[in-house]
Amino acid sequence: MFVGAGIRFFRWGLLLLALSGCAHETALTQADIHLYSGLGDGALPSESDSLVCVSYNIEYSEELEQALTDLTDDPRLRHPDILLLQEMDPDGVVFLAGRLGMNYYYYPSFISPHHGRLFGNAVLSPWPLGEPRSIVLPHPNPLTENRRAALAVDVRIGMRVVRIVNVHLSTLIVDLEDRLEQAAVVRDSLVADAGPTIVGGDFNTGTRHEGNLFRRVVRKAGFREARLTEDRTASGGPLDLVGYDLKLDHIYYRDLEFVAAGVSSGATASDHLPVWSVFRWRD
Repeated sequence: MFVGAGIRFFRWGLLLLALSGCAHETALTQADIHLYSGLGDGALPSESDSLVCVSYNIEYSEELEQALTDLTDDPRLRHPDILLLQEMDPDGVVFLAGRLGMNYYYYPSFISPHHGRLFGNAVLSPWPLGEPRSIVLPHPNPLTENRRAALAVDVRIGMRVVRIVNVHLSTLIVDLEDRLEQAAVVRDSLVADAGPTIVGGDFNTGTRHEGNLFRRVVRKAGFREARLTEDRTASGGPLDLVGYDLKLDHIYYRDLEFVAAGVSSGATASDHLPVWSVFRWRD
C-alpha cells in the first residue's frame, strides 16, 4: 500500500519537475529531428566467436569526458562490438564515436525541455552498419507531448549479421500499460523478421513486477534476457523511498548463446550505470 501510494506521489513530483523545465528556449526545429549517421576510423576488430554489447544511458548527454573514461577504464566495456547510448544529442554522439573510432546511427525523437537539445538513441560499432530503421513510440509524455523512439540497425560482423535495437521507453509518468504497449510495438515492428537479434537499452522498469511484465512481452518474439548479476542499474535518490529496485536497463537476445552479463558499478557520468553482455554465435 505504501509503495503504491509513494509511486503515485513521485509521479506527480516528476510532472512538477518537468513543468519547471519546459520553458527552455531553443533554436532547434522539427527539421532537426531526423536520422544522423557517421563513419569511424575504418579499423575492424579481429573476428571471434563472441559478441560484446554495452548499453549506457548518459544523462542528457552531458558528462561526456567522464562517460568516455567510464567506457575505457572498465575492461568489460573497453572494446564492444555494439554500443547502445540513450539520452544523446548529435554532438555527444559525434564526440564519443570519434574518440572510440566507431561508426554510428543516431535518431532523436524530440527536443529536450531540459537543455533545448535533441534527445535520442544511438547505435555505435566498429563494424559496418546498415538498414537503419526508427520508430516513434505511442503514448507521449502527458505534460510535454514528447514521444520516445527506438532505433534498429543491422551490424555486419564478418559474414554474419545481427540486428541491434536500441530502446528508451517512457518513465513512470506514462502508465504501465502504455509502456508495455511501447515494448510490444518495438517487438512487432523492428524484430519480427530478424534472425540473431539484440534488444537493449533503458526500459525504465522500476520494480521487479514491471521487469517481469516486460520480459513476458519480449518472450513472445522468442527473446531471452541477459540476466544481470547486480540488483540495480541506476543510482538511488528519491526512488529508493518508494520501493523502486532501479534495475531500469536490460539486454534481451535471440538466436545467440548467452555467456555473461553485468553492470559496471564504478561509472559516474550518469544517473544510470553501463550494462554489458557477452554472447556467442549460434551456428
